[in-house]
Amino acid sequence: MVKILLAAFLASAAFEPIGIWYLAIFGFAIYLRTLRVSSRPILHSLAFGFILNSIVLYWSGKYVGALPWLALSILQALFYLPVGWIYRRTHSLILSAITLLLMEEFRSRFPFGGFGWTRIAFSQVESPALPIVAIGGVLALSAFTLIFALLLTQIRVKNMAAVLALFIIALLLPMNPKGSGEIKLIGIQGNTPQVGLDFNSRAKAVFDLHRDATKSVAPLTYDAIVWPENAIDIDPRLHSDVRADISKLTNSLKTPIVSGVVQQDTKGPQNASIMFSREGAFKSTYIKRGLTPFGEYIPLRKISQQLSPLAKSVNDFIPGEKRVTHSIAGFKVGPIICYEIILDDLVRDMATNSQALIVQTNSATFAGTPESAQQLAISRIRAMEHSRYILSVSTVGISAFIDNNGRVLSKTVENTQESLAGVLVPNNYRTLINRALS
Repeated sequence: MVKILLAAFLASAAFEPIGIWYLAIFGFAIYLRTLRVSSRPILHSLAFGFILNSIVLYWSGKYVGALPWLALSILQALFYLPVGWIYRRTHSLILSAITLLLMEEFRSRFPFGGFGWTRIAFSQVESPALPIVAIGGVLALSAFTLIFALLLTQIRVKNMAAVLALFIIALLLPMNPKGSGEIKLIGIQGNTPQVGLDFNSRAKAVFDLHRDATKSVAPLTYDAIVWPENAIDIDPRLHSDVRADISKLTNSLKTPIVSGVVQQDTKGPQNASIMFSREGAFKSTYIKRGLTPFGEYIPLRKISQQLSPLAKSVNDFIPGEKRVTHSIAGFKVGPIICYEIILDDLVRDMATNSQALIVQTNSATFAGTPESAQQLAISRIRAMEHSRYILSVSTVGISAFIDNNGRVLSKTVENTQESLAGVLVPNNYRTLINRALS
């Protein structure tokens, strides 16, 4: 069990906040090698999955307590059981690694739409093999990493030669071509008066912070101003004072604003990305399609309320049903709202139907944890996967401009009120993975 503990610690250190990509290779190599000598490969697989996920996802319990965090870690660990079972039946590490990849894909879609936050690929943003996501998607990057791990399970000359060859191949992988034109944006990280689950109780104060932080923006300098998710949690259609403030701001700056808005539908609340025109009118509205389970709606409500009484306070959001892009400077810009960034099909749909992306997120619920840094790493991988520039804007940080090869061009620090100006370069290029799946 000591080896399993070491393997899980090493693999977890490849994720932020440590972020040393090659430790995932060593961690999974030790895990697979342990299966070879284990008399209880199923138990050891369960232990590895639980320890790895509980370390990487410990931020999930900061404000809701240990029980939901542990329940999430156990649920994620269950997907490692088939890996151990396959090894016990076949004694094949190759088949076990294939099973691990299949389980990664499965848990990214099931249950409740999936939760693939700890996929191997999402620890590899600094790997020289990152460009492989533009060829074969996230699955290919996870597979490439596992191939390295498999070769390291046995130290042989031919294995080391193969490792060297793979490393050279990774260095030779092509980068995405740059597009043309520019979309000048400024992201407003307005901060919040408080963090944690209660920040929404001061929704007007959050709006005021973003409004006031925007007032210093120079008029006619940007094609649009971007506010994060939850910047406006008071439906401007129902509150004339909020609507008046937005109109006054866009008119004075002569610049449209794209903001995260919680609006009220007849069936319930909706998480939206709304573009307000220079005159303050509603120009385009995207309703979040990939809702966050246990955050924006509660599956298995009775059981969930037993795990955490906070589940009683969650009103189920109503999901959107269609893709909507914003037209900025004559280009299509696709909005992705927070949790949607881990949903492969949704991100691909938005990326292939736009020329640049904005990720609007709210990290106040997990402020002071690695959650924001981990999400930024995922956004960087998506930028490379789909060859799209991205502006990621958070209420409390980290906000960043990312180029279409996953490089961070500029970013903010957390828990501060800042603005971040930059340029998105529109791109019509379709990566191989997108052409293959279109």
